[in-house]
Amino acid sequence: MQQPPQLISSDPDAHPGPEGVTLVVFAPFGEDKTLATYPDGNTQDVMQHPLTAALKEVAASGVNVCALVDRVDDETWLIDIPAFRPEALACNSNWKQRMDSPRTLAGLLRHASQHHPATSLVLALEGHGAGFIPEIDRNQLEADAYTEQGRFQWHIGGSQASPVLPMGSPVLPMGSPVLPMGSPVLPMGPLPLSTWGLGEALRLARQAGVPRLAAIHFDNCFNMAVEVLHTVAPYAEVATGYMNYNFFTAGAPYPEVFRQLASQGSATPAQLGQWFADANHAVLAAKGNHPTTAGVVMLSRMQHISECVDELADALLQALRSADAGSRTDVVHAIRRAIIVAQQYDSNGSMRLETPDELTDLASLAQALLRQQFATPRVHAAATALRDALTGIKRYGDDDSPWTDPTARWNFSSPALAMNIFLPDPLLLGLWDWRSPYYLDVNPDSSRPSVQPQVIEFLKATDWVEFIVEYHREARFAGLLSARRRAFPVFNARYQRPAGTASAGAPAEDA
Repeated sequence: MQQPPQLISSDPDAHPGPEGVTLVVFAPFGEDKTLATYPDGNTQDVMQHPLTAALKEVAASGVNVCALVDRVDDETWLIDIPAFRPEALACNSNWKQRMDSPRTLAGLLRHASQHHPATSLVLALEGHGAGFIPEIDRNQLEADAYTEQGRFQWHIGGSQASPVLPMGSPVLPMGSPVLPMGSPVLPMGPLPLSTWGLGEALRLARQAGVPRLAAIHFDNCFNMAVEVLHTVAPYAEVATGYMNYNFFTAGAPYPEVFRQLASQGSATPAQLGQWFADANHAVLAAKGNHPTTAGVVMLSRMQHISECVDELADALLQALRSADAGSRTDVVHAIRRAIIVAQQYDSNGSMRLETPDELTDLASLAQALLRQQFATPRVHAAATALRDALTGIKRYGDDDSPWTDPTARWNFSSPALAMNIFLPDPLLLGLWDWRSPYYLDVNPDSSRPSVQPQVIEFLKATDWVEFIVEYHREARFAGLLSARRRAFPVFNARYQRPAGTASAGAPAEDA
C-alpha cells in the first residue's frame, strides 16, 4: 500500500498529520470572467478548467484535495479527490455560495477536516487579493446614512470622489479622510473576502475543531501584506505570498510542489512554503516577462514584526511631534524622501512601481529611513530593529518587464524586501485610496450605524494609523481615489518575448 507524504512540525497545535496531507483550495472566480474561463475565454465547464487538471495531478502524488470553485454565471462546485485516486474525483454543485462570507471558507475547511480527519491541512487561496480589504456592511451604505441626513455632500468627478461639507469647504479633522459612515465610493460588484473576514473564517474553523493549518499559500496579488499576515498568524504555521502582482496560473505549479513532497516523503511546513514560491517562480520565469517577488514567513514571527512596526510608528510620531514648525517640515520631508526611495508596489493599475503607489515594502522603508537624518536616534534604532525582524522572509525577486506593459520595469532584486504595508497618499497630495476611511477608522463612533463593523487587530494593536494621520496633519484633503476593478494579470501562454531581449530574473538565493 502506498504511503502518503507527511508534514512534520514541532508545534503540537499545528496539525495532526499522521495520515498525510489535504490541499484545500478556495477559488472565488464568480466575479471574474477571465479567471472563470481561463485560459482562452472558452472554458465553460469546471471539469475543463486547468485548475481541476492541476488538482488531479496533486492527488496522484498522494495528497487529498478539497476545492470550492465558484464561476461566473455558474454554480459553486465542491471538488473532492482522494489521495492516489485522481480518477475518483467527485464534483458536486453547492448551488451558489457567497464567496465573500467567512462562513463559506470556514465550511470548506470543516468539510476537509471531517473527510480527512488525521491529515495536515494546507490552504491555497486563489483569485484576487489586495492586502488590506475592509469589512463593509453594505446595508448601511444608504444615502441618508453616508450624508448624515444631507449634512454632507459627495461630488463625483473624473477618477476621483471628493466629499465636501456644506458651503464647499473640504476641511476635515487632521487632514485625514475619516468620514462619517465611511465612503460610498466602492468597487463595482462584490469585494473579495475582507482581511477581517479571512481571519474570522479561520477562527470559526478552529472553533469547530479544525486543526491549525500547516500552511497557507496566498496565490494572488498583494497578500504578502503585514495586515493580512498578522490576521492569519494565530491559525496557521507558515504563509507564502506575493508582495506585488502574482500572475494567475490556475494551479499549474501545484503538481510540482506535491511531487517534491511525495519524492522526499516528508517535509516541514516551512519547506512546503518555500516550494510553493519556487514552483510559482519556475513556471513564470521559464516564460519570461512575468516578474514576481515572493516571501515565506513563519507566522510565529508576526507578533514581533508587528511590535517593531509599532515602535517605528511611535519613533516617527515622536520625531514629528517634538519638532518646532521649521524642524517638523524637515522631518516630514525626510519621511517623504524615504517613502519615495523605498520599494513601491502597484496600487493604481499604472504598472509603474513608484509613488504615488500606496503599498510600500516594510523592509525597504526601514532601510530607506536609515539613510535619512533625524534629531534623535530612536527612528534609526526602530528602523534597524524592523529591518532585522524581516530578514530572510523574501524568497525570490525578479528584475524584468511585465508582458502587461513592456515599457515598465519591475526590479525586485533588492534583498531588502519582505512584505507590503498600506501607506495611503504617500506624497501628501491629499488624494487617498478609497480604503483609507476604513483603514484610519480604528475607533468607530458607536453612536452611528457602523459601515465597518469590524476592525482588524493589527490596526488596533499598533500606532501605524496614528503615524499616518500625524504625517498628513498639514496636508490638505483633496479627495478619495475611486475604486476601479484592475485587470487581473494572468499567465500569458501566447506571449512571445521580443527578439533580442532577455530576462534578468534574480535567483531564489538572493534573500
